[in-house]
Amino acid sequence: MDFMHRNEHNFYAIGLKVRLRIFGNEIDVESIWYSDKDDKIYIHVCCSEFEGDLDIDSLSCENKSILKKAMESKI
Repeated sequence: MDFMHRNEHNFYAIGLKVRLRIFGNEIDVESIWYSDKDDKIYIHVCCSEFEGDLDIDSLSCENKSILKKAMESKI
């Protein structure tokens, strides 16, 4: 959350591959963004099976760790 507030509330994965494993499928994250309305962080993903926003609280611990490492690499 601190990263999002310090960096304009958005993290774009352009130029940095952020790949998660969801239901056994590898899915690239297009963006990580903060919702002022919900006071939550979401990721936007797009693949042939699904496109949409996911609440990061719903992700597995492994996927949360991947996101954290990606954000730390951009600091």
